[in-house]
Amino acid sequence: MNKASFEKVIPPEGSSFKAFYFKAPFMPYGGRWHFHPEFEIVYLPSGKGRRFIGTKISQFTDGDLVLLGPNIPHNCFNVGFESDNYEEYVIQFNGEDIKEASKFFKEFNGIGELLTKAQAGLSVNNKEKHIIGEEIKQMINLPPLEKLLKLFKVLRQFAEVSYESLHARQYLSLSVVNTGRVKEIYDIIQNNYQTNISTRQVAEKIGMTESSFCRFFVKSTGKTFKQAVTEVRIQNACNLLVNSDASIGTIAFDCGFNSLSLFNRLFKRNIDDTPNSYRQKYINHVQVSFPKIA
Repeated sequence: MNKASFEKVIPPEGSSFKAFYFKAPFMPYGGRWHFHPEFEIVYLPSGKGRRFIGTKISQFTDGDLVLLGPNIPHNCFNVGFESDNYEEYVIQFNGEDIKEASKFFKEFNGIGELLTKAQAGLSVNNKEKHIIGEEIKQMINLPPLEKLLKLFKVLRQFAEVSYESLHARQYLSLSVVNTGRVKEIYDIIQNNYQTNISTRQVAEKIGMTESSFCRFFVKSTGKTFKQAVTEVRIQNACNLLVNSDASIGTIAFDCGFNSLSLFNRLFKRNIDDTPNSYRQKYINHVQVSFPKIA
């Protein structure tokens, strides 16, 4: 089973964010289904294919430029790539400081609004994506300060062009103050979502009373623990519906649902589609193999 793995983003020494480039055949992350609390910009200079982001599968042509908000589960972009000569530019950064700066510096207002909209993922589908892409390409080998200034320019350009929402969903909306503890809780969910995990069990693991834990979780994420577990189960079910030939019943039970009718009802509520319709919508067009990650 392919669970979404937590990616720890470590910026290079002297820098507050990470920017890197790679191309085939060197693919450092394989086809991993993952998430991270940082914002991420991905630029593909050329080619066509499909994006696997959250519960959505969407298409791109003539390269791609996307901005993903925190904690949106997604595959590496080489998965679903249908052209030759794959290459990718990636920027991963903490946008909360930038959003905070927009409260004090008017110059950041448009960027703050952009990052708010990016919570569901954004893509640029016209020729302007390559204009921004050229700025991203220049960023890779710059010294840290010049690289940071270039990031501000890239975000400003992104905010000024026409973009569209990818309508992706986060796993959890994290409070900046409580990010560390909520990550710990999320790790517990991710490792136990196939079981009948309870608030009492999680509260004990992190050293809180059950009532305190429930209040903390709702305050930090804006949702109940039960809602969060259901979302994680549904996200993993979406992944399996498209990327495995297991029956819908098997997937339902493998993802922690104790009845098929409950799975169908909650899937429809969260995805606005039935499991079978969702699978048929994509399975005939997507053939994905997930390499094992050591």
